[in-house]
Amino acid sequence: MFLKPYRPKSSAALKGSESKKFRQRLEAAYPHVPVDQLVPAKAAVTQLKILTHGGVQSVVYCVEKQPMFFELDGGQLVPTLYTLWAVPDILPYFTTHEGVLPKLSNGADLMLPGVVPLGVGLSMYGHYKKGQLMAVNLTNNKSAVGVGQLARSSDELYMCGGHGVAVKMLHLFGDKLWSHEPSLVQQIPMVKTKALSVDDFPALGAETERKKVATPTPSAPVTFSSVAQTEELETNTAALSLDDQQSQDSSDEEPDEDVSPEAILKNAFLSALKNNGKKLPLPLLTSNFYRLYVVTEAAEPIDLKKTRYKKLSNFLAEMVDQGFIVVREESKGVDKIISVDLEHPEVVNFITDVKANEANGAASETPLFHSELKEMYVVTDATAAFFTKLNFKRGEGIPAGQIKKIVREYVSKHGLLNPLTKLVQPDETLTSLYGNREASLSEMCSLITSKMEHSYQMCSGKDTSGKPLIQMSLATRSGNKKVTLVSNIEAYGIILAEFIKLCKQGAAASTSVVKLPHQKHEQLQIQGNQVRFVHTLLTETYKVPPKCILGLELAKDGKKKRK
Repeated sequence: MFLKPYRPKSSAALKGSESKKFRQRLEAAYPHVPVDQLVPAKAAVTQLKILTHGGVQSVVYCVEKQPMFFELDGGQLVPTLYTLWAVPDILPYFTTHEGVLPKLSNGADLMLPGVVPLGVGLSMYGHYKKGQLMAVNLTNNKSAVGVGQLARSSDELYMCGGHGVAVKMLHLFGDKLWSHEPSLVQQIPMVKTKALSVDDFPALGAETERKKVATPTPSAPVTFSSVAQTEELETNTAALSLDDQQSQDSSDEEPDEDVSPEAILKNAFLSALKNNGKKLPLPLLTSNFYRLYVVTEAAEPIDLKKTRYKKLSNFLAEMVDQGFIVVREESKGVDKIISVDLEHPEVVNFITDVKANEANGAASETPLFHSELKEMYVVTDATAAFFTKLNFKRGEGIPAGQIKKIVREYVSKHGLLNPLTKLVQPDETLTSLYGNREASLSEMCSLITSKMEHSYQMCSGKDTSGKPLIQMSLATRSGNKKVTLVSNIEAYGIILAEFIKLCKQGAAASTSVVKLPHQKHEQLQIQGNQVRFVHTLLTETYKVPPKCILGLELAKDGKKKRK
């Protein structure tokens, strides 16, 4: 349902009475869940109406910008993964093998052969009705990776003989709803599990004592960190989250003391015009424009009384004077915006913050980064002696494709390969790991990975390790026109079409793609000297580290930022 980009139709903050009704709906749908934990009384709740890629209309409810529930036809409220990670027992679970997750990420439903039965006879799939909401987790991790609806009742699943669809997937780890707010994105929390037994998954048909979950502060969004103190959970998320992203997110959440209330208000106003200008239902009440569009675009809560304008009418009057909008007084005290100037230079050159853009439903149908589900192996205590010699830490995740390369380098460095038998002669470290016997490189990799934890991680272009540097240069074309050339952008997972769009909007310059012979990646050509603009776009919007970009000294002012 959310694997492909959805199109936002409207976004509105719920009033106090509307938020109360929403909380009452949750209490009726999930009476065993403490609603105050998921939707604190003073939390900002946003209702986002969307149209999915398949043409299905839905409503997503966000709490402090984080998607927590979405609606199905008929008004049924479905918890998102963030809700399931905060309150794991809100839904019953079906368990599948870890190798099934990539297939689900490609759009497949959970088939009956992939479901791990936890009982025998008629109770092997629980006692559920057709259409029952089900969470899906993995054999090696109790945390949910998806949520869907039962395609058949439990009795019908038993009678299918192990064939057919078991769960029609609605929402999955890695889809567009999971990445709705980039600054709050989380990887799958690692909740270790023992060998499967009925006791491990009591939610499949047995009522159990509810887990006691730590209550987050009312002003904070409900995230997995707010329940990390759960008595039964032994978590280890170090290997399942991007370190660079974590440090970036923590810095994003810190308030910028240098930003004035007026600047926050002006940026939210420009962002509202940039993201929604063509979709504004003009004429539009000024109060509705402020409440539905400006407030939802603000990076921080806006308090008009703390600005020099004091009132909304004073701020809009200044925007009228500057030529952004035209306001007409319909009747006494009733003002409406009748037109907006989307060609205003400040609007054209304003680059909306990606975080605010996507959080309020104004995201482009094309995301900024390519993303992929990467298979990982986590360094355990049993393998720590081996991997710490190679500068890996306990709990660190290693891509599956790199394990063999790491092992080969270790064997070569210590001269452990027998030239006659082509088998690895174990040293003291390897002997303690899998015993004193010779093995081939492939067997050695299998022995090592069998003692590691298997998991998955959703990765994007933000991981810069081992990637070529982005190169900016200047050249002249016909008519002695200067152009800016940018290479290796796609190596960072950046989607070129979206990058070109931002260049055309921000730099107001013609942008094209040049295919270079004998090279995998394409080169971007932008009219004029746009080195400074491209560097700012890459570092501020795409969060590419400055050390990964070459050519800033070619900027118009000839100055290079010193560290």
